[in-house]
Amino acid sequence: MLHMTAVKPLASRAFAPADGAGLTAFLNWALCWMLLPNLPFLPITIMGGPMRAPEIWLCAAVGFVASWFGYWVRLSAFFGLLAYLTLVFIASMFNMHVSMILSVIALVLDLRPAASPEYMIGGGLLILVLALAARQLRRPANLRGLQWMAAAAALTFSLAQADYIRARDGATSYNRLAPADAPFTSATQQTDFLKLANGKRHVMVVVVEAMGLPTEATLRTRLGAIWTRPELAARFEISQGSTTFYNSTTKGEIRELCQRWGDYPEIVTPDPDCLPATLARRGYATHAYHGFSPKFFDRDRWYPLIGFERMSFRGTLEAAGAGHCPNVFPGACDRHIPRLIGRDLAAAKQPQFVYWLTLNSHLPVVANAALRTDNCRQLGPLLDGDYPQVCRLFAIWDDTAAALADMASRPGFPPTDILIVGDHMPPFTQQKSRMMFDSTKVPWVLLRYRPPERPAE
Repeated sequence: MLHMTAVKPLASRAFAPADGAGLTAFLNWALCWMLLPNLPFLPITIMGGPMRAPEIWLCAAVGFVASWFGYWVRLSAFFGLLAYLTLVFIASMFNMHVSMILSVIALVLDLRPAASPEYMIGGGLLILVLALAARQLRRPANLRGLQWMAAAAALTFSLAQADYIRARDGATSYNRLAPADAPFTSATQQTDFLKLANGKRHVMVVVVEAMGLPTEATLRTRLGAIWTRPELAARFEISQGSTTFYNSTTKGEIRELCQRWGDYPEIVTPDPDCLPATLARRGYATHAYHGFSPKFFDRDRWYPLIGFERMSFRGTLEAAGAGHCPNVFPGACDRHIPRLIGRDLAAAKQPQFVYWLTLNSHLPVVANAALRTDNCRQLGPLLDGDYPQVCRLFAIWDDTAAALADMASRPGFPPTDILIVGDHMPPFTQQKSRMMFDSTKVPWVLLRYRPPERPAE
């Protein structure tokens, strides 16, 4: 009897009818730990962003534990949770691991997020959420009674399940990690790039930022026209194909330059098997060009380890005459770099291996005159209006191809074979734009130098 007497008050408290204080605490818990931490990501989620079901469960778990502590613990937990959610979201959008975001966080001053309306809206939402949380977390939100805990679990399950259903069809375009048994392939492998390097002509690899393989017919036709333009067709034999990609830009670089699925943190000692090192042993001078900071993703450290003898980054390129292009990732204008490369090739006394990683098509691409992305006209009136980010991306690629064509047509341009390949699909915030590109493959274009025809005598 004594045992039953002790159990009854416990049961009555656990399963007591919903009271006003309990309901108020539950609603405040839902506001503070379900709505507010997910609110900054809601616009992109609605447009088809990455799956966030695990993060929704994390919010619930942190909220359940933190709600039993004092205000400053709750606020600190909320701030830490929001910071983590932001890192995970950015990493998912750009097919990166959170550790890679953390590795470049010290270089955030090199970025210009204010150039992008999307980033400004996201930043504004983060500030608003923190202000609301600082206010609401002062109010009771601890779940007293099993019925409120069950209600919280049911709410969390419903939101996570709804997010899973929303995102499952596009899940393959986010967080693409190479399986351990994934067969390797790359554009440099498919084209037998090393065989082109016979010492009689220069060779060049161009990795084009965010150049994905279109699945939509109009975009596929337009991309083909960019790289088979008459000015290039007159000087090169052109072949095209596609290759599998995983993750972000640096993995694309390792794929093409080192012939494996991997990433730059793995490179801690000289790697003699990478393409630049191999070509250097064959007597080629090796030179890497990139219009952004040498510190970004540690390129000034690992480029020499894979065999690059010379490197030209933003400061060097702009000092040599490249214009400055403002963007979220500001740097040297891509359309000016081929002229500098062509000048270096023409002056070379030995065969050259040139590697160029483009910059300006890094998303989001803003609309401005310096990038020549304002008043974009690339895909036809309907697509230009409905998909402005896609249009701007094609405008950047078009300028890049035009600059390469201009480089090749200049008097004195030496025989050079050029391989052009995308690093990854474009990570658009809108899923309808993202789904216009293959989620597993990127295109490549091989330009094999063809000597100018001599006029008939």
